[in-house]
Amino acid sequence: MNRIERTIDDNANFSFENILQMRQKELKHNLAKELKAMGYSVTNAKGYLYAPGEIPVLLVAHLDTVHQELPTVICYSEDGRYAMSPYGIGGDDRSGVYMILHILRAAHCYVLFCEDEETGGNGAREFAKSNIRPKVNYIVELDRRGANDAVFYGCDNPDFTDYICEFGFKEAGGSFSDISVIAPKLKTAAVNISAGYYNEHRPNEYIDLEAMDTNISRVTQMTLTKTEHFAYMERKSRGMSFWGQQSIFDMEDSVRDRSRLLMPLPETARLILNGCELGRVSNYLMDRHGNVYAYLDELEAAVESENAFACDKDGKEIGFSLVEAKHLPILSFESAMEQLYT
Repeated sequence: MNRIERTIDDNANFSFENILQMRQKELKHNLAKELKAMGYSVTNAKGYLYAPGEIPVLLVAHLDTVHQELPTVICYSEDGRYAMSPYGIGGDDRSGVYMILHILRAAHCYVLFCEDEETGGNGAREFAKSNIRPKVNYIVELDRRGANDAVFYGCDNPDFTDYICEFGFKEAGGSFSDISVIAPKLKTAAVNISAGYYNEHRPNEYIDLEAMDTNISRVTQMTLTKTEHFAYMERKSRGMSFWGQQSIFDMEDSVRDRSRLLMPLPETARLILNGCELGRVSNYLMDRHGNVYAYLDELEAAVESENAFACDKDGKEIGFSLVEAKHLPILSFESAMEQLYT
């Protein structure tokens, strides 16, 4: 296995592996020191770490992960492109933290690191309750799976969407991130960009380091391009939440509603949602790719659950059975909520 040591400004004590292997509190403490060393004035408050910059773009990432154990063992693919850990590597969202620190080397943006995103965006809510109102043109969060996604949640500013997609990103659906709280409060358009991790919230999570590096370059270029202020424009139809104010469903545009061949989860299956195991699986299904769906009896349809995965009692992949599967309508979260509550 090739080992790639990625450091911040040649600081061997603050490498990517160090970021992955710190507890949230320790990471927050070290980030405060790192930002001060970069010349930032830092506000270290309950739930968040904030630093104003010179470029009017706010970069956001969260400090927590869902994994209970630290990734003391990190493995790399032979070509050095992929990283993972038997304990869950925590790329969601330590990749975003690392990416922001690298972007700041070229672009002195505003910065916000939030605590406890995985339990409902608690740090973002603390920031929203504060008196801090940075005057920025837009907000970029680096907390999305994959390589090319751009998720806008409740923000529907077509000029901003076009601007972000000019840098090679593709609009995608998502359920919740810290900008879901922050953007409306700041009345500023926001996007969540891919941070290169996959299989988030699962032990087999991995990080595509090449995708991460590519998006460091893309976002750096984006932030160095002068723009006007992009206002937050609320979507006409917004989803509701079944879990605090965090939706567990994938909010895709309703025009993408479709049908899919789905199999009920076996009674012995284990269902993990946002890192926590659920006791009941009777209302959940899966497709042939292992994606999990919640079945809504009232609509006789299913909604994809973004932050869930299922396995057997031994933690192994569940085999898909065509005999037990049937075609069901698949609704976006927004479409389902419209039908349930209108």
